[in-house]
Amino acid sequence: MQNRKPIKRVVEPGQENRLRLRELTGRPTLTWPIVVPPRDGRGIKTGVAFECWKKPQDSRNGIASYQFSIKRQGVLNCHSGLEARLLLYFDFCPFVLEARTQYPSWSREEYHRYVEERRRFPKQKVMSIDFMLTLRIPDLPYVVYHGVSAKPYSLIHTKSVEKRHEKEASRLSEWAASHEVMDEYTVSDTEYANYLLLNEWMIHVDIGRYWSAAFEFASDVMRSSATGSLDRILGMLGRRRGYNLNESYRLFAVAVFMGYLVVDHKFQLDVDEPLMLAGKSFDRNAKRPLPSYLV
Repeated sequence: MQNRKPIKRVVEPGQENRLRLRELTGRPTLTWPIVVPPRDGRGIKTGVAFECWKKPQDSRNGIASYQFSIKRQGVLNCHSGLEARLLLYFDFCPFVLEARTQYPSWSREEYHRYVEERRRFPKQKVMSIDFMLTLRIPDLPYVVYHGVSAKPYSLIHTKSVEKRHEKEASRLSEWAASHEVMDEYTVSDTEYANYLLLNEWMIHVDIGRYWSAAFEFASDVMRSSATGSLDRILGMLGRRRGYNLNESYRLFAVAVFMGYLVVDHKFQLDVDEPLMLAGKSFDRNAKRPLPSYLV
């Protein structure tokens, strides 16, 4: 798929430099508990008060499900495997403070017209956007709202889907939110497998109990000059602080979640293989990257 057509960037005039999540730079870290404004710029509630507009039973395509989100500390509606895949990525992306699924969006102008005519605004005129992300970008004194449409690559360039994305971007631009399209290639299979493993190591963990210790553990990891497998590195560093191996893996996963450590997702996380972090390797010998078809 290296020669696949680039995804068309749907933007409003004058907004050609709108952000793309994977192109953001810097090393943000989270604080716990995560705090977001109680309502966004459109007046929609955030956090546990938010209700997904489109319920799983309303799904016509894909396999709908409820997915647990670490950042929400609860479940969200996903209407396809692709949405579930992206939700896991957003959970481990420290730029993202919150991901809300099936976000309601409508035309402000059309809504005002109905109000002026004292008519009820029809539900069918409210469209749902797959994700609304609340982003904290370093050096910005405010949060940024970023809509994401999850769409299989094979459908992105069809006329109906392009028209839909243009409408989504237009409506979001009314309140200064940005828009992006993501497909099944946004998160590689290797990266997704790593997130599944990290999620398994820390799911249902009381992050408030672990995040401070995870920061210290991450510092130990970055200072270590040891080599060997992930099991050996985490086990050795954990024992120095009185942790067993399971606790060490839990602290490692929380450290990645908080942004204290950045995994190099060109490599598969494996307990029997060297740990590969961005800018740091625990391999005694130079490790060859995974074949391109696995990245």
